[in-house]
Amino acid sequence: MQYDVDPDALRGFIDESNASLQEIEADFIALENDPGNAEIINRIFRPVHSLKGNSGFFGLTNINKFSHRLENLLDGCRKGEILINKKIIDILLTGVEYLQAMLDRAQKNPTEVTFLPEEKTFLAQIEAAQPVAATGSIQSIITLETLLNEFLDLGQDVHTHPLISGLLDQIEKTNIDLKSILADKKHTGPGNAFSPGNKYFLGDKDFSSQIAQFGLVIDQLENKKTLTKELLLAFAQALTQVSEALRDRESIAGVLDELLAMRNFLDDGLMVASNEYNTLCRNLLNSVIFCFEARAKTGGTRLGEILIEQQLVSEAQVSTALSQQKKIGELLIAQGVIQENDLKKALAIQEKRALDAHIKETKIGEQTKTIRIDQSRLDNFANSVGGLYISLDSLNFLKEQMGATLNSFDLVSRFDGITHALDEQLEKLHANIMSIRRIPIKLLFQRFPKVVRQLSTSLSKDVHFTITGEETIIDKDLLEKIENPLVHILRNSLDHGLETPGDRKKAGKPEQGSLTLNARADENNVYITIQDDGSGIDPRKMNEIAMAKGIMPPKELEELSDHELINLVFRPGFSSAEKVSEVSGRGVGMDVVMSGLKECNGSIQLDSTVGKGTTVSLTVPLTKTLVTKDAMLAESGDETYAIPSDEITTVIETENIIPLLAENHCIAYDGAILRLVELKTFFYPETSSDLGNTNNKVVVVCKPHGVGLLVDRILSHQKIVAKEFADGHKKFQKIIGICGYTIMGNDDIILIADIKEIAEHFT
Repeated sequence: MQYDVDPDALRGFIDESNASLQEIEADFIALENDPGNAEIINRIFRPVHSLKGNSGFFGLTNINKFSHRLENLLDGCRKGEILINKKIIDILLTGVEYLQAMLDRAQKNPTEVTFLPEEKTFLAQIEAAQPVAATGSIQSIITLETLLNEFLDLGQDVHTHPLISGLLDQIEKTNIDLKSILADKKHTGPGNAFSPGNKYFLGDKDFSSQIAQFGLVIDQLENKKTLTKELLLAFAQALTQVSEALRDRESIAGVLDELLAMRNFLDDGLMVASNEYNTLCRNLLNSVIFCFEARAKTGGTRLGEILIEQQLVSEAQVSTALSQQKKIGELLIAQGVIQENDLKKALAIQEKRALDAHIKETKIGEQTKTIRIDQSRLDNFANSVGGLYISLDSLNFLKEQMGATLNSFDLVSRFDGITHALDEQLEKLHANIMSIRRIPIKLLFQRFPKVVRQLSTSLSKDVHFTITGEETIIDKDLLEKIENPLVHILRNSLDHGLETPGDRKKAGKPEQGSLTLNARADENNVYITIQDDGSGIDPRKMNEIAMAKGIMPPKELEELSDHELINLVFRPGFSSAEKVSEVSGRGVGMDVVMSGLKECNGSIQLDSTVGKGTTVSLTVPLTKTLVTKDAMLAESGDETYAIPSDEITTVIETENIIPLLAENHCIAYDGAILRLVELKTFFYPETSSDLGNTNNKVVVVCKPHGVGLLVDRILSHQKIVAKEFADGHKKFQKIIGICGYTIMGNDDIILIADIKEIAEHFT
């Protein structure tokens, strides 16, 4: 059946569904730690149930059927019929990933509703996890626990009772067998769709050599081996050629894009060792291989293909015939495992439970009504408000002109009242826009439990991961920019920060390590800390490495404190790794983390104690760009600059500080020595300096940055609209010490000084 789908409604459904699925990812990790928590199970169940119902409305039958199967599994968990363990959590997490992939495909082509081969295979895994009979279910174990508790409450000794002691011995033997079975299952991944006995065609063109490269990669992944440079290069070339050949197939476009993005990590031992990453890569490769026609090298073709070729049957009839098999209940009866009456009883229970699930699903409390707004529209709205502020400044300029030329005090007063009221309304509008742009950092943090779980499993480390401050708000653009730095830091903490359980035990520590992620905010910044109780960083080792690599002259290194030595890891090319390995040392790439944070005007610091752990502290602005900000307009030479008020500590007339001027042009203020920077010569070095003659000058003290700005005079304090250089003016972005511009009411353009950058580049 074809559905006439409203594109806007479909986009809204997909956005909402993706958001709800991302929100429950952290719940799976919490459920693994607390499998009996019914509230967590219900939180996971609701969005999957909603996805099942709403996807049917849009004709997305694949999502509808898939989420229905996943819902059945969750329902079994809710009722206690299925024991929640690592295997079940893995299945549920993988199921959510498949649903997200289906939603992505639906966004590109809502009419493509077929299952991918690996999705069909996964559905069989879900069915295998379902209880197959009404007796001997997981509920029996739960009932046994209740009865044993009652038995103990009566003062009985379970080990002296022959029935119970024998049962406990049998359970222990079963546990050992189950562990062995689970260990085997954990290493069972997706099969290899490539066969060396076949040739692979797309139409009449032979792609056997390219698909052979895919097969080699899958073989390496099955053995969890990284790709050599030669194989990685050959695979990249094959992937490019295959992508070009399949460019018109929208259904596979997302898979190819994801493969192109993930190929850069195929030589990363940590990623290849990860079950989640490894399985995903092989699934993607198999999906691409299935797009090609496989022919035996002898020239023969499959029977089904011949029947279709001779027009004796349709492709749909062949697919139906291949997929037909007896249902699980019929197979169990045929094998003599259960009786027909047992099957009828189980089917009746299944129908009753399905009905109960629909009846029990009701609205829980009043929910806030929301509407999704495209971010570009919101940015345009913010820019429009900025334009209104400029217009308001023009009105204030016009008011001054009126006061100078007209003698009507009443008219000027009324005009002043109107502009004041307009200013108040714009302030409220501006505050509302900024609040819309800010979102809870939870939307990012909730992805990390899965990342930590994946990496700790790959590294064979036992980690207790804690997140606090999830409700801290931050600008959405900045949230996206700090994701990669945070993942890199968490990875380093797990890899080289926390020790293995054996090493921790030898050091007298608990075998389970601790990793904490915390966020808090004030009116200007968000502060994020990542803390581990691992081995820490030895400053003496940092000194040795810095000296060996020539990072700094030995004399300067001697003057550094332990804290400064530790923070040398942010220098480009610095590494604390003792040898090159599959996983980088704590210092490798930390300069990239620093660069990423600088893009959003953030900063980072390291604190560490040998044997006790490391704390990484990040500071990022609460908001990317304010529509308006308070600023001081200062004149230096022939130019006027806007200095953001939140960077200014105080302003001092030079006549009050002349006695404190030193030969190296520093001033003393509030117990600190500040460098004196003359704005005129900073931006125009060829001009003559006035530092020797500071009469009638003003120093703008910016204590947090350790500088005092020497200017000729202060013009005004006012609100400005901060704008970034764009389009044809992007070359201005390269001016050191300038972070944007503003337009005044008289149409003058004023540059905004970047105090932090001025302090860093001043010599």
